Amino acid sequence: MQEEKDKKAQDSMDSIDDIEEYMKKMQGGEDDPDAPPPLDLGALKRKPKQEEEVKMDSIDDLEQYKKSISSDFDEKKAMEAITPIEVKSTRHIELQKEAEQKAEQRIENVKSAHTAAGEVFDWLESILMAVLIIVLLFTFVVRVNTVDGESMLPTLTGGQKLIVTDLFYTPSYNDVVIVQAPRLDGGKPIVKRVIGLPGDTIKIDFDNGVVYRNGEALKTETSGGKIYEDGHTILDLTHRNLEMVNGQEYTVPENSYFVMGDNRNNSKDSRLFSEIGFIDRKYIAGRAVFSIFPFNSFGFLQ
Repeated sequence: MQEEKDKKAQDSMDSIDDIEEYMKKMQGGEDDPDAPPPLDLGALKRKPKQEEEVKMDSIDDLEQYKKSISSDFDEKKAMEAITPIEVKSTRHIELQKEAEQKAEQRIENVKSAHTAAGEVFDWLESILMAVLIIVLLFTFVVRVNTVDGESMLPTLTGGQKLIVTDLFYTPSYNDVVIVQAPRLDGGKPIVKRVIGLPGDTIKIDFDNGVVYRNGEALKTETSGGKIYEDGHTILDLTHRNLEMVNGQEYTVPENSYFVMGDNRNNSKDSRLFSEIGFIDRKYIAGRAVFSIFPFNSFGFLQ
């Protein structure tokens, strides 16, 4: 019977005020017949969770509730409930970059091939242009002539190759020229030096080897074992007259030139009237300006 009273008393203590009232009655003494039985705190703790959620009237009840909630927490279920963040694969980005790099490489390869082909084409074009220029030069501007014989010693020797030009050329004193005409030495080109221009008078003292032009003797001097006449070398003084009369003065016709070889005593030239004589301008193929062979004679001519 007493237990039933205790249970009813405990069930009726649903708030902080009921607990305080109960405590006051307990302080009334053990002899008080109306005093309630001692409070069974264990029974309070065993109240249903639904009642605890509604009747948390003290700090201790609140803390106890929190602990019960914590004990019921299922970490595994909570982790399963968390929605995972989907991490997309970056492989497609890498593949795209690789494809772009390959495309760029192909473009570079095409550009390189095009550049190489362009360089080859440029080289071929340059070579062809050079060949064309050389052909045009040697056709219309310059040509190569070979010295035949010893009539131009010591300046030129037989077999020596010369560059000859006729571009805007007008013969002048001491020029080394190429003369070519059907009646001259069988039509072969011959190399001589210009001594007289159109209108000049030429006289030669064969006894003393002195050449006069327009009444004045050409200056001769010897230096370093060489003989110089009017500034260029000759092999020896002019003693051979051929068909010229010693001491007689001759006038060079208009548009014609008087020429002789530097080897004065072994040269067929304008002194030989029957074969060569005065040279018409149209038979002068050009001026020899440069020696290209042999290599020890390479350079400009005096």
